[in-house]
Amino acid sequence: MIRIAIIGMGLIGTSLGMALRNADPKESPLGSLEVIGFDREPRVTREARGRLAIDREARTLADAVREAQIVVIATPVRAIQDVLRDLASHLPAGAIVTDVASTKALVCRWAADLLPATVAFVGGHPMAGREQSGPGAADPDLFRNAIYCLTATSTTPAHAVEAVEALVRTVGAKPYYIDPEEHDAYVAGISHLPLLLSVGLVTATGNSPAWKEMAPLAATGFRDVSRLASGDPQMQRDILLTNPHGLTRWIDELIRFLVTAREQIAAGDVAAIEQMLEQAKTTRDAWLASKPHLRPGEAEFTNFPTVERPSLIGFRWPKREK
Repeated sequence: MIRIAIIGMGLIGTSLGMALRNADPKESPLGSLEVIGFDREPRVTREARGRLAIDREARTLADAVREAQIVVIATPVRAIQDVLRDLASHLPAGAIVTDVASTKALVCRWAADLLPATVAFVGGHPMAGREQSGPGAADPDLFRNAIYCLTATSTTPAHAVEAVEALVRTVGAKPYYIDPEEHDAYVAGISHLPLLLSVGLVTATGNSPAWKEMAPLAATGFRDVSRLASGDPQMQRDILLTNPHGLTRWIDELIRFLVTAREQIAAGDVAAIEQMLEQAKTTRDAWLASKPHLRPGEAEFTNFPTVERPSLIGFRWPKREK
């Protein structure tokens, strides 16, 4: 039996635990599992246990990772540095550590600096989520058919990569290997910029003296664009602060677009405005048509050649030093 410790029992951590425990041991590449959960707030861990996301509640970080083969860090991004530092002296030799953070370059550097040489680290980021937070919003199908980014490096042990990929497949997601810096540059545009746009829309309109009169008129368009503003502020804060280079580049691009659009609208430039709208419509329609009923990015992955990796059923974990 493989023991998996999940550190942080919020939406992603609890959903991951539920998906792992719901998996059929005969079909999962990991086989039989035991899932241990820990959160700095005991009530959160209890709630996750009540949702059948974990087999056992750990009272301390050391207790959570004792004899664990895989450790998943599912805390807000900036908390990961302290978690890695605290974990370093408690991890059993041969353990594999991964995370679910929305930014990867900084987390991978922290892991390289703080974790002992006796353990391996594979960065991870499931391209799945929702605006609600906490274990109460968890869903065992949250990762099903989702792209799950993995940021292994040339020095990552093969068995660690195989183990984390097996975990990803067990929860129904599709592993997608990508460089940490490249990951951050891409998600800044397709994930973090939309978050900032959502917050900006709500801030600009919500701070208006006319908001009370405007609010009853807001319908599906406002609801859809503003959805991300209902997310966990702590989690979102850390995402924005740990990807400054990638995000500021896309903010600059958006500013240029808005300035141009403002000038065209003020000048009544019909042709330019129509061209802008037609181009956006064409781009989005083509994106939707290329992957019907699929999550963003999934169609490209399913058409990309993949390397089959062996099942981990019967896999022998490296012997631990006594």
